[in-house]
Amino acid sequence: MKIPNLFIYSMLAIGLISIPSLLETAQAQTNMTNTTSSSVQNQTAQSGQNQTISKETQVLMTLDIPVIKEQLNIAKQALVNENIEEALAGITDVEIPLLLLENKPSFVGDLQEIKNSISKKDINKALDDLTKIQSDILKAETETLKAQITNP
Repeated sequence: MKIPNLFIYSMLAIGLISIPSLLETAQAQTNMTNTTSSSVQNQTAQSGQNQTISKETQVLMTLDIPVIKEQLNIAKQALVNENIEEALAGITDVEIPLLLLENKPSFVGDLQEIKNSISKKDINKALDDLTKIQSDILKAETETLKAQITNP
């Protein structure tokens, strides 16, 4: 009976001695997991923030969006009032700063199409295209505001 008792006591002693090293290992693994998950969350947040703003929006952020919106509204109102010269001047005022940009928004070519539509007396198509450009600018403005909310 002494041998099984000796075996049990020796196993208990080994177990008690190994508990601190097991706790250190478990704590080290927990710390490593926390560090890894926080760095993954940071990378996800950064890449998510970069992905939320399109390149077109980034380009438009370099310009004064309210001024562009106002110029487009003036051009649109001039078209409605059949003031062709004023409408063409307004569209040109919007087009020039966009053409000077290194990376141009996708709707820059649409501005020339609007001018062509006006010259062909297709006012409805010109108005529709102007509305589409205004919609694109509003989308870019919304993206900008969302990015500002997520990263103040």
